[in-house]
Amino acid sequence: MKLYIVGDAEGIGGVVSPNQISNSEDWETETIRRQFTDEICAVCAGAFEGGVNEIYVNDFHGNGRNIIIERLPQQILLIRGEFRPTSGFDLLDESFSGIIFLGAHARTGSWASIIPHTYSEKVNFEIFGQPVGEFDILSLLAGEFKVPTILVSGDAKTIEQAKTNLPFTQMVTSKYALSHNAAICVHPKKICTELRNKTRIALKNLSSIEPPAIVPPIQLTINLKDIKFVEKVMWIPGLKRTKEDVFEFIGSDMRQIAHVIYGITILTS
Repeated sequence: MKLYIVGDAEGIGGVVSPNQISNSEDWETETIRRQFTDEICAVCAGAFEGGVNEIYVNDFHGNGRNIIIERLPQQILLIRGEFRPTSGFDLLDESFSGIIFLGAHARTGSWASIIPHTYSEKVNFEIFGQPVGEFDILSLLAGEFKVPTILVSGDAKTIEQAKTNLPFTQMVTSKYALSHNAAICVHPKKICTELRNKTRIALKNLSSIEPPAIVPPIQLTINLKDIKFVEKVMWIPGLKRTKEDVFEFIGSDMRQIAHVIYGITILTS
């Protein structure tokens, strides 16, 4: 049995500031990297106990060089590095039994959440008129491969949003936001214990977790929060400008949607 883990940093235990996860000069950066790695290890431990024998870990945050590879179980394969031609869903296919989103964060513009954004804080993305986050996009993408999302971890707002479309998925809350840069944090060791236990529970109940599905053609709306990016986004073929700073794209599947979102993110970063 194969498991795919997407590891992001904003939802990791103790993270309340972008400096902790993007500034090598910050005194807490190494502490957060260790906690990030410990949380990955906790999920792996639960997965092995649940019968998984092959795990792919995707270091999905920033430059893709955050997880401390030598601290991971030797059985895993780690995907790392910055630019991803596959828009971040590297090697994901129908051979995986489940996918986990570890350290996820809330959607762009979310209130009472830690560092909310959907790939970029400069853009709002909607699918069929509904705001989407990274976990929405990747879970729908996995769903096209018939791969269910079995666990999501992150702050309380992220968990609230994820439950909307993933009602049978196991959830682990790492913190309760007081603002975008302050939170009541769960103890790091408790988070790891919950991740291990809930991964094992998710695998035990795997047959009851349906992969999310979406019927194409898929309508993607791109709301730019800065007008100066309009000219760059207009370079992308297939986009229809519906308002001064709003574009629409009709995709044939979620892979195409993910590519467009990733491309817009790069153009506006």
